Amino acid sequence: MRLDHLFARQPQTLSFEFFPPKTDRAWHTLEDTIDQLSGLGPDFVSVTYGAGGSTRARTREIIEHIQAQTPLTAMAHLTCVGATKDEIRALLDEYAGAGIANILALRGDPPRGSGGFTPTPGGCRYASELMELVAADGRFALVGAAYPEGHPEAADRFSDWKHLLHKFDAGACAAITQCVFVEDEYLELQRWASAQRPDARIIPGILPVTDFAAVKRFCSFCGAKIPDSMSALLEPLLDQPVAMRAAGIQFTIALCRRLLEAGAPGIHIYALNRSTATAEIVTSLRDSGHLSQPCSS
Repeated sequence: MRLDHLFARQPQTLSFEFFPPKTDRAWHTLEDTIDQLSGLGPDFVSVTYGAGGSTRARTREIIEHIQAQTPLTAMAHLTCVGATKDEIRALLDEYAGAGIANILALRGDPPRGSGGFTPTPGGCRYASELMELVAADGRFALVGAAYPEGHPEAADRFSDWKHLLHKFDAGACAAITQCVFVEDEYLELQRWASAQRPDARIIPGILPVTDFAAVKRFCSFCGAKIPDSMSALLEPLLDQPVAMRAAGIQFTIALCRRLLEAGAPGIHIYALNRSTATAEIVTSLRDSGHLSQPCSS
């Protein structure tokens, strides 16, 4: 199903994100995760690219597996990195032939150690330019990325938010944020964007908090803000992994509840190719009435 059609009729969605496994063992783990999480009835799932497009072949393999072998609606990530426009068009032909109808278009992270993003000769310079290319194809629903606190390379968050509007102008039917831990940052972006474009659908990205040290490392790279309340809750538990995981999951559930109560049009969970934490969060939100039950129920 095309996501623009889904969003037009469904005010709230649940979605998951996976990343390409690096080993055969990890591939089997991901297959098990997809099978387990499909029972939760997500509206769609996505598969990432690695930095510098390093997992392009694996991404294609996984997304085509999901589309062909599961009941899930699949969305492929596509970046500007390491591909010409002709190569991107060829990949779009392959995706369309495999029945994939949804693309998350990103500029993409440069290869590690490269010193920064450099456009590929004959390729796209910006996410909005990539979106224009895909939109011109006409066979795909387009989704973009949003950064409530501003992209790490942006001069400030408001200039980055203006770039987000360019993505909607280029054809995006929605945007998904990087991981959100502070609801006020997300809500401010949603209010600002809605004032400019009432149809701007921005879905908060949720990273289940199971390892606070890992969350801090991740945030140091992406620029996401860790609230004082999370630090106060989890710092004392760094040497108690079981207690830290339990407290982190409860923090994540409470955050999702506040976002949904404030009108977020769903949640997009970065599942990290594991099913347990994601299932706990979704089950709790459904039990409390914050998330709708899957359509099959």
